[in-house]
Amino acid sequence: MLCWFFSFSTAFSSPAAFSKDKLVQIDEEITQNMQRFNIPGMAFVLANENGIVYAKGYGLQGQGGDQPVDAATNFQIGSISKVFTSLAIMQLRDEGLIQLDAPVTNYLPWFTTEDTSLSDLITIHDLLNHTSGLPGRLNTHDVKSSDADTIAVQIKRKLQKVQLVASPGTTYEYTNMNYDLLQLIIEKVSGQSFPDYMNHYIFQPLDMNRTSFSREAGLDNSATGHRYIWGELRPFHEQPAFATLGSAGLATNAEDLGAYISFLLTSSAGVDSSVLRSESLHEMHTAVISDHSIGYGFGWEITANTVEKKGGLPGFTANLIVLPGKSYGFALLANSKQSITDETNFNIARILEGAAPAYLAKDDFPTISLENKLILYISAFLTLIALLMWLPVVFGPAGKKGGFCFVKPSLPAVLICFVLNGFVLVSVLYYIYIYVPYESGVPALHRLTTAPDTVNGLMLLSGAWLSCSLSLACRSVLRQNKRLNRIKDTKI
Repeated sequence: MLCWFFSFSTAFSSPAAFSKDKLVQIDEEITQNMQRFNIPGMAFVLANENGIVYAKGYGLQGQGGDQPVDAATNFQIGSISKVFTSLAIMQLRDEGLIQLDAPVTNYLPWFTTEDTSLSDLITIHDLLNHTSGLPGRLNTHDVKSSDADTIAVQIKRKLQKVQLVASPGTTYEYTNMNYDLLQLIIEKVSGQSFPDYMNHYIFQPLDMNRTSFSREAGLDNSATGHRYIWGELRPFHEQPAFATLGSAGLATNAEDLGAYISFLLTSSAGVDSSVLRSESLHEMHTAVISDHSIGYGFGWEITANTVEKKGGLPGFTANLIVLPGKSYGFALLANSKQSITDETNFNIARILEGAAPAYLAKDDFPTISLENKLILYISAFLTLIALLMWLPVVFGPAGKKGGFCFVKPSLPAVLICFVLNGFVLVSVLYYIYIYVPYESGVPALHRLTTAPDTVNGLMLLSGAWLSCSLSLACRSVLRQNKRLNRIKDTKI
């Protein structure tokens, strides 16, 4: 049981609002869910405008290891990286180096999509708020270079045939590409590499001393990512592309996030800092576009009482919630790719507000999705059909001369078993190997690392469907030949 290995370092200075009983409840919520959902390690931080109230690590840095998680253990935080990128953009705006309402082409002249008249209208503001109209499938995970000019060439190639899903500034469409472009703009305007700018102007001033980009190797006390493959938790190592640092490449820890939360709360209270003016932060936390009760702006999800952001990579999940009106915020990090991290943090929010946490049943969070189970069942069914079609041939009487010779198929056999069957087969293979990667924003199916069960299942399905289709075509010819032989034998 993982709870036997819990080890932590704790920072604690509890004001009246955060009683010891609440902190004990939070510990219990986290540890119980780690046990129930087989999460190797987690880290939690609660902070107010004065600093860290409570920070703690739970479990292990890696499954089966002996290195404990503490409040300084680094986790990859995926899309939470975006709110740091937007912070850098606002810094440059305040310095007069960037105008939010200026077209992207002012900073990246090569930027265009298939319809230049529309893409020319996309502004920095649109990239920040995911209202550019660029499709959600776009990303730069397959861009390998760290050179800005080389990255620009490859992104330009990706975008040249892209059609916008909506006119710029009108519709919320979440896509990593928006923040991958902002990364290039920061480099272009500042004259520095993206990591150097972020370290010098954001992380160091905020005393986020262990926060770095996950490509930076050699940093000790770092958690290993884990994900499920067909119901079994396995370690997963992935090196994010340099081009994705601005959208998903950051690694940090509970202590550093506590410092960041304190900065947000202090600035929200009207106090300027060396990092950003209070007015600019208020602008970042104001919804620009809304969907029902949730607003969106500058990478944040904004409700009436909170500003929130969640992030995930194939081996990690993270959830950050800040309540400016109540002067506290908290974050939960996990080295396992599971939505239970978000639900656990929502339960922590309930505990802090004096409510009872919701019970998170294991059956409600299956390790193998219903869709992937269905893919397996269909693959097994098609394989069974193919086997049944060949059983009479393999085990039936084979003594008659010419019994298994191929003959010219009849017209109905051609239409049904070859033309129609071939059309269905090609359609299935097209969907699996072209459409799915295209919609997922990857160059090939095997590069879809966020959904290993789906990838393996679809490859298995394609093989089963191919074997079934070929079997149907071949057996239609063999059946005709055997029937002709029976006619000849009768005449004799």
